[in-house]
Amino acid sequence: MAGEWAPLTWLALLLLLLLVLERWLSRHLQGLGLLLFADPETAILLQYIVLLPGTILHELSHLVAAKLAGVRAKSLSLRPQARRGGNVRFGAVTVSKSDPFRESWIGLAPLLAGSAAILVLARWRFGVESLPALHPEVVLRTVSSSLRTTDALLWLYLIFAISNAMLPSASDRQPWGPVLLFLVLAAGFVYLAGLLPQMPEVLKRGLLGGATYLALAFGVAVSVDIPVALLLWAMEKLGERLLQRHVEY
Repeated sequence: MAGEWAPLTWLALLLLLLLVLERWLSRHLQGLGLLLFADPETAILLQYIVLLPGTILHELSHLVAAKLAGVRAKSLSLRPQARRGGNVRFGAVTVSKSDPFRESWIGLAPLLAGSAAILVLARWRFGVESLPALHPEVVLRTVSSSLRTTDALLWLYLIFAISNAMLPSASDRQPWGPVLLFLVLAAGFVYLAGLLPQMPEVLKRGLLGGATYLALAFGVAVSVDIPVALLLWAMEKLGERLLQRHVEY
């Protein structure tokens, strides 16, 4: 039973790692821009340009999800905007008020759309089709062989931009409370009532299949993010030595 539900464990671990990497990369992208240009607005602009393909997909997925849910979208913005606490919003879609379930679906859409896009690029361009293919040795071999082609860096860049813009923002997560509470209570009832072994096979396969695909997308994103983070760290340290400046985080 434990092995059967392993995709859920992989999903949780990779999501946690992706969250940590996304937060670190966001701060240090801005930090590198601040180090190079000594101007906060230019640093934000640098991060905005780097993540622009992912931002466009993020906001368009909100629009499509709202359309599918029958919720009217009022406006779309793709302009960077500084917010309180040093946070920056790179885009926004304003939709009409609806119920928590439809609002949660709209907020979750960028994660699903981004994961689907990463899976398409990973399979079509790099031949990654399963979780075992994400073993570090296999990843290095796959990436190194793919870099021999002229357009490989373009696809790796798109995966990076999408993966670091697809996570739901605070406003996306705002309506999730009641929905998560409902799902936790429902899952707890199923487990305590001993109904888990009786779950219909179709439902089980769908749940595990979805978790496997999401875990694979997150794994691809992490596999791209880690070397980019190392490169960013090296560039930052080199910039500090050359420019005799230091960024405080």
